[in-house]
Amino acid sequence: MTQEDYLHKAFLLSTKANIKDIRPNPYVGAIIVNENGEIIGEGFHKLLGGAHAEVIAIQEALKKESDLSNCTLYVTLEPCSHYGKTPPCTNLILAHNIKKVVIGSLDPNPKVSGMAILKENGVLVIELQLPEINELNKVFFINQLNHRPFYQLKVASTLNGKIADRNGVSKWLSNSQSRKFVHETLRDNADCILTTAKTIIKDNAKLNIRLANEISKELSVVVIDPNLDLLKNENAGLALFYPRANSKIYLVTPLSNQTICPALKEYPIEILQVPFNEGKLDITILNKKLIEINIYQVLIEAGGKLNSSFLEANCIDELYLFVTPKIINDNQAIGIFENEHYQSLLDGKKMQLHKVKKIEEDVLLVYKN
Repeated sequence: MTQEDYLHKAFLLSTKANIKDIRPNPYVGAIIVNENGEIIGEGFHKLLGGAHAEVIAIQEALKKESDLSNCTLYVTLEPCSHYGKTPPCTNLILAHNIKKVVIGSLDPNPKVSGMAILKENGVLVIELQLPEINELNKVFFINQLNHRPFYQLKVASTLNGKIADRNGVSKWLSNSQSRKFVHETLRDNADCILTTAKTIIKDNAKLNIRLANEISKELSVVVIDPNLDLLKNENAGLALFYPRANSKIYLVTPLSNQTICPALKEYPIEILQVPFNEGKLDITILNKKLIEINIYQVLIEAGGKLNSSFLEANCIDELYLFVTPKIINDNQAIGIFENEHYQSLLDGKKMQLHKVKKIEEDVLLVYKN
C-alpha cells in the first residue's frame, strides 16, 4: 500500500463518526502502520470530549507491539498540541517515539501547531493532502477560518429562476424525490434551518425532518422576525409550534422588549437580539451569536430577499439548486435572489459547479463558493 492508500483508509475510518456527536470538532481518523506495512492500530474520533483518533490508534497498537519507534502514524488532521477537553496528541506521539507522521490536512485552529512541534522534536512529518479529507471537514474549516456557521442555501426553482408565483405560492415546485433528498441529506445534517417569519406564516411550515418509515425528527429553527410576528396570538396555532424536547425556536429581532403570548410559553423559544441597519439584518452579528449557541451548520430555506442578503454578505458556502421542468411566465413572480440595487454583469457573483444529479424530472445543481 502507498502512503495515499493508508491515509485514505484513515479517512474512511473518520467517516464512521456521527457529526452531531463530535461537532464542533472535525472528523478525524488515524492508523498505525509498523515497519512491515501492517496496520496494528486504528481509531477515529467518536464523541466530543472523548479520546482523539490518534489516542485510540496508539492504544490499540500498543496491545500488539510495545515499541512503536519504527511505526508510522497516518492521521487525517494535524495532531493537536494544546490542552482542551483532552491532553495534546503530540505529547503522546513523542512519548512513544513515533518517528514518522503523515497528515492529510493542517488544522486551521490557531491554537494547533502540532506539525511544528513534532518537527522540532525530530519527527518526520509529511503533509499529504487528499481532496476527500478537505471536503469532509468543510464545515469545520469555515467555522475556524471565518468564525461563522457553514451556510447551505436550498432553492427549488423553475427553468427561468422563479421560486414562487407573484402570490408567494411555491408548493410544490420540486418532486417528491427531490424533497426526500432535502430531508435525508440537507436537513438531517444541519444544526438548524434559517428562514423568515413571513415564509413560516405563508406556508405554515413545520420545518422538521421527515424520513421514510421513521418518526419525524425535531430540528431547531432560526427565524428572522424583526417585529416578532410569530409571538402574536393569531400565529400560536402554526405547525412550527410542535412539542420539542431537543430543539429550539430562535427568533432574530432588533427589539429589546419581547412579549410572548400565553399559548406559546410552553415552547422553547429564545430571542436573539441582532441589529438591523436600514432595515437589513446585520449578518456579521448573527454569525457571532449562532456560533455562541453552538450552531455550526445552517440550511437556508427562505425567499429571494433573504437569499440575496446572504449572497451579498458572501455567506453562501453551497447552493443546492433544484431546477424543475416548469416556467412561470410572469415578471412579478418571485426570483431566487431579489435585490433592487443595480449590479452589472461584470460584478455578478460566480460560483463553482460541484455536482449535477438528475432526480426524475428535476435536476439538482450543487454549487460551491
